[in-house]
Amino acid sequence: SVTLTGYVWLFSSGVDSAGIKVEVFRENHPQTPDGTIESTPLGSYTTSATDPADPVDTKWNSKFPDGCQYRQYKIPNVPTETPLVIKTSDAGSGGWATLYDYNVYFPGSAVQNGTVNYDATAVAGPDLSTVAGTVGETIQAGQGLLAGEVHDCNDVRQFGATVETDQTHQGPMFYFTEDESNPLPSLQAGDTSHLGLFGALNMAPGKPIRVTAVGQDPANAGQYLMLGTYVVQVYPGAVSAIALRGRRPWQP
Repeated sequence: SVTLTGYVWLFSSGVDSAGIKVEVFRENHPQTPDGTIESTPLGSYTTSATDPADPVDTKWNSKFPDGCQYRQYKIPNVPTETPLVIKTSDAGSGGWATLYDYNVYFPGSAVQNGTVNYDATAVAGPDLSTVAGTVGETIQAGQGLLAGEVHDCNDVRQFGATVETDQTHQGPMFYFTEDESNPLPSLQAGDTSHLGLFGALNMAPGKPIRVTAVGQDPANAGQYLMLGTYVVQVYPGAVSAIALRGRRPWQP
């Protein structure tokens, strides 16, 4: 067990990540994945305005050119070598949506002085409607949303990847533009930009959803490589996020 620490970054809107609850859950059945997680979190932390802010310069954010305050969190007794899900949610202000971040895994080599670092992600509630409206859809009651990034084997965000799921979603899978300061989906994009971002709307909760990304092999024209595959579940009114990082140690 180690102490998990990092900063809570905001996907798009919001100037300060104070007031966000961060929880860590263990995944069920990693060998036969169904996307479910344990009902009791391994630990939690609620950020506040007194927590240190990430010292990284955030003035590149076009919405908040004076910079954002991404607050630090710390959760002890988090296991390494274990498939985890990090959940962020509103701690009382009503301004934050619920997000489940899948495919979080800390190898023993990532531990330094009993600590591992991971920046959690939170999303403002209005951003969900903004994304849906950009692709001409509305969020349906009781349905979940899918979002994610495609990374290569060195964990660098991958452009030119296509993503699909084995469960239905409303409208096409969509990909985001390269404007990191204001990421929005583009229906004209047929694959990932250099941000590697993708999304899908209105998926049914309560069933496993396999998410798979493929891309062209640069060494073999016309051949495709699997860039990653993972099983998640979605939750009513929430976002399930997945960063595909190749095959994980427990995946055949």
